[in-house]
Amino acid sequence: MSFSDREKQLVRAAFAWGQITQKEGYTLSDLEIEKSVLFRRLLAGRPPLAFPPPLRHGFPWYDVIEGRSEHVVSASEASPEHSFIAPGSKPGDTYILIDGAFWRVAETLREREDYLVEWGEYPMQWRLQKQWEVNYEMTQQLHNFRQQNPDANVDLAPGNGQREYSEFRVDDDQTVWLSEWHLTRIGLPGWVWVGKAVDADPAILELAPICQDQGGPLVLGVAGAERGPGWLRIEQADGDSRYIKLGEDLEYKQVIASAVTEFDRLLQGVRGEVLEVMDRRGDDVLRCYQVPMHLAPLEHFDFADVNYDLVPDNAYNG
Repeated sequence: MSFSDREKQLVRAAFAWGQITQKEGYTLSDLEIEKSVLFRRLLAGRPPLAFPPPLRHGFPWYDVIEGRSEHVVSASEASPEHSFIAPGSKPGDTYILIDGAFWRVAETLREREDYLVEWGEYPMQWRLQKQWEVNYEMTQQLHNFRQQNPDANVDLAPGNGQREYSEFRVDDDQTVWLSEWHLTRIGLPGWVWVGKAVDADPAILELAPICQDQGGPLVLGVAGAERGPGWLRIEQADGDSRYIKLGEDLEYKQVIASAVTEFDRLLQGVRGEVLEVMDRRGDDVLRCYQVPMHLAPLEHFDFADVNYDLVPDNAYNG
């Protein structure tokens, strides 16, 4: 009996799904595998992340780690009482319920308005912030009601200041504002967690900028050399930069020229089964990763239209 490639992929995905779910303490059933976001991910050829992702309405939420940086969510009041029921929590920790899952509050920036939150073992943080926008329809309805019912005892903003409720507020001008919670990832996206974190090679610590743009060091290499290992910046967020290794023995003059005019071609020239990735903050190396090449979203990066005012640190003559 022979199996098609699709059937083999299905068996591999089901086997991996069973191992992961059993390790995390879930019971196995046909019904669960049919609804499983993880199984569909495995079936599409994407491995699990290094740590279990956050949950959203009971389902794994991969996009908040790997994808878009900002999401509109529902959130509860932050409270240390949640630590008694939040999975993996420590008594006394403050938690907040976001779209049906408990997130740990790392810092309260403004009570009931602004928090830094964390999830599980991920070395990442998100900012949970309540934002207010004018609702013109409700404001007009309130004005119409007051005009039609001048004797009605509606006192939404008594005394000084505004009256605020959990989801809306009315200011002294009788303008109605509605609130939304926005969850925004701080720092670089987590697509690297399909790979594995590794210790930084000592040679990485010796890298220096050989080409800069308005965002800072664009290409890293060996200072003063004409050839050597080269790293290219592909992402920036909140002061952190992400670099990928282009190769071990590169001609720096050619790499710098390609970074200016042929960014896509430079990315397409990266070879090998594993992509080496490095996150930095200034001159400090934060983390290093090895990511399977076919899982690295290099096609999403195109900075050719923003890499202007490039200044090579080791400019060449001729």
